[in-house]
Amino acid sequence: DEGGKRNQRVVDIILSEWMGYFLLRESMLDSLVRARDIFLKPTTGLMMPSHATMLVAPITDEEERRAQASEYANAMEDWKEFAETTQITYGVDMSVLERDFDREQKEYYVMSSRWAELRTGCLLADACVVKEYDMHVCTVEDARGV
Repeated sequence: DEGGKRNQRVVDIILSEWMGYFLLRESMLDSLVRARDIFLKPTTGLMMPSHATMLVAPITDEEERRAQASEYANAMEDWKEFAETTQITYGVDMSVLERDFDREQKEYYVMSSRWAELRTGCLLADACVVKEYDMHVCTVEDARGV
C-alpha cells in the first residue's frame, strides 16, 4: 500500500471466522479491517459476517465457579508440595516466592475470563449492547476503549 493507493489485488469477498472472545481477542478486528482496506473491492466487496454486535449480560454458574476454585486449590497444593520437597531435599526456603505464586495462580484460575458453554438458567437478565460494528465501514479506532 504505497501512497495510500489500494493494492491491485482486490477481492470480492472476505470471509472470516474471527469472532472469539468479545470480538477483540488477539486484535483480530484490527487485522480484518486492515485486510478489508487493502484487498476488498471498495464498492462491491462483501464482508462476511457483515455486522458484529458485542453484548454483555450478568450470569451465574456455580459449577464453573467451583471448578475454578478447585483448580486454584490444586495449584496451591502442588506449590506447597514443591516448596516442602525443595526445603527437605536442597535446604532452600521457597516461602519468599509463595505470595507472588499465589497471586499469579489466583489471577489465572479465578480472576481471568474463560470460555464456557452456559446451561439454561445461567443468564440472570437480558443482554445489553456494548458496541455494534458494520464491518464494511468500521475502523480500528472504533474498537479503541471498548
